[in-house]
Amino acid sequence: MKIYQRLLEKALSRGRGRMVEDARLGLGYTAVKLDNGSVGLAYTVLEGKKSCNVLEPEIQFSGRPADLVARGFLSGNLLEAGVGLATINAILNQPRDDYLIGNPLELISLFPEDKVAMIGYFEPVAQKLRNQVAELWIFERSEGRLAEALSEAEMFTLLPEATVAIITAVTLINKTFEEIVSLLERAREVILLGPSTPLEPEIFKDYPLTLLSGALVKDAEILRPVSEAKGMKAFKPYLEKVNLRLK
Repeated sequence: MKIYQRLLEKALSRGRGRMVEDARLGLGYTAVKLDNGSVGLAYTVLEGKKSCNVLEPEIQFSGRPADLVARGFLSGNLLEAGVGLATINAILNQPRDDYLIGNPLELISLFPEDKVAMIGYFEPVAQKLRNQVAELWIFERSEGRLAEALSEAEMFTLLPEATVAIITAVTLINKTFEEIVSLLERAREVILLGPSTPLEPEIFKDYPLTLLSGALVKDAEILRPVSEAKGMKAFKPYLEKVNLRLK
């Protein structure tokens, strides 16, 4: 069973009976609020907008059962898939006792000889890494985000050589996660990073991840900055960055 189906099934088993109370598709992030107050986030992937009908009129989120909205995670439409993942995160990302607080880079061992692969550009993380490791390879799909970003084709050559990998959880939305992790032959540390990260260790037990680094929403007021196209800087009062060690 692929991780995408496994993730959805875990959410379906826990989310039955819940309803989606609100859904916000901001330009930066998507947020889904359930009827019990839980909120989940996911990155908004908007590619190739060709008309004002980005989603068809019959696609609705608010007022629908959470398990039905979560099924959109498997959609080929990346906006719908993002809403599905945000719904899954609203269901699964709950308080627990084993969260580790802090910068994920401080929770792993880094050495000067390390070769770090970053899939998805995390600027603050990249800045911290540049003078710490021998190589920093950044792969980014979004044109214009980083001039020196490497191409996807180069992943097949470089990822098997990486000793540390930092992977954006957006790979779950665009369904590239499994291909990427299959290329990691030498990595001793593999971090899944970003607010889109499902904080559910069991889902990733068959994969080489060592750390989940995501966000726990603690205040539904985050819906407002999401709607206003804000990002993580504006989200700080409403969430807590947390980590889970897997291996």
